[in-house]
Amino acid sequence: MSLFPDLEQTLADLRQDRLSSPLLAGLSLSDSYLETQILAAQADAALALRVFLTPTVVLPETATDAERDALDDAGTPWVEEPGYDLEGDFFSGERWGYLVTRHRPIISVQSMRFVYPQPYSGVFTVPADWIRTDKKYGHIRLVPGTQAFAAPLSAWVMQIMGAGRTIPQMIQLRYTAGLRNAAAQYPELPDLVLRMAVLRVLHSSFPATSGSISADGLSESQSIQLDQYQGDIDASLERLRQVIHGVQLMVV
Repeated sequence: MSLFPDLEQTLADLRQDRLSSPLLAGLSLSDSYLETQILAAQADAALALRVFLTPTVVLPETATDAERDALDDAGTPWVEEPGYDLEGDFFSGERWGYLVTRHRPIISVQSMRFVYPQPYSGVFTVPADWIRTDKKYGHIRLVPGTQAFAAPLSAWVMQIMGAGRTIPQMIQLRYTAGLRNAAAQYPELPDLVLRMAVLRVLHSSFPATSGSISADGLSESQSIQLDQYQGDIDASLERLRQVIHGVQLMVV
């Protein structure tokens, strides 16, 4: 799904407003080529911002082919991720089943299950009203409610959990992450993606970095400084990344 619903108008504006420099004269830029550059720039922006630009369903590796096919048929983007480890202190102290998702911000959580592999099979689906989320930062905590439930885990598995052992990839999470309406939430994002598309065109076309034109005794010099253009884009991406995810730091 693109940030630009009216792609035909976007291509026309791109030609008129951003690719009309005399230094680019003579280049043959088809609509299909420019569309490819826009979509590639959009993918580059998603990678740099570390966020899905459209709502994307995140499935655990235990998802079935039927689930994947249903999402494909509906045209819904999806990715897979491994399960999360159930740590020995997952429910202890003030953690309240604390979990940080790999993809964020969270839009919604469809299900959370504790699944122990065969041959000691056992599945516990967390009641939906237990799940508390900090969507921006991808934080999940479990606060037990009054809803009745049954946890069909074997006594052996419960003993392992009670002994403080970490069980790899036991938590299977299905959720939707990304930006719900990127263009409306961050109006600067479409413009930034188009700037990135222009830079891709310039790099692939290898235009002269400077040139001059003359007419009726008048002359004009023009130049393209790709490094400075790239630096401005990188700075804009970093500012937007901090807005989406918050300022990140590491304490050593």
